[in-house]
Amino acid sequence: MNPLQWLKAVYETFGTPYPRASLVAVTILGAILFAAVWLFAAKQVENDRNNSTTPSQVTGPASTTGDKSPAVTGNGNSINYEQSSPPEKKAEPPRKE
Repeated sequence: MNPLQWLKAVYETFGTPYPRASLVAVTILGAILFAAVWLFAAKQVENDRNNSTTPSQVTGPASTTGDKSPAVTGNGNSINYEQSSPPEKKAEPPRKE
């Protein structure tokens, strides 16, 4: 039997004698079907997100050179931004006047 003929037979049995009740029933069935498909899609997206996350990698110690050069370290959740230690200056010999 053709699906259209099957649908036509169902409508002639239930829709023609009870047009409003059949409309309410079809609306409720459609809403249930839509909700089921929507929840299924939501679970698929959640599974994809759980599978695609990669653990964050912790960086090693940072060292920099140069005057006021920043050293940035972190683990993905917190970042430490520190200035490198100033280079040691050699004592200048006293000037002769």
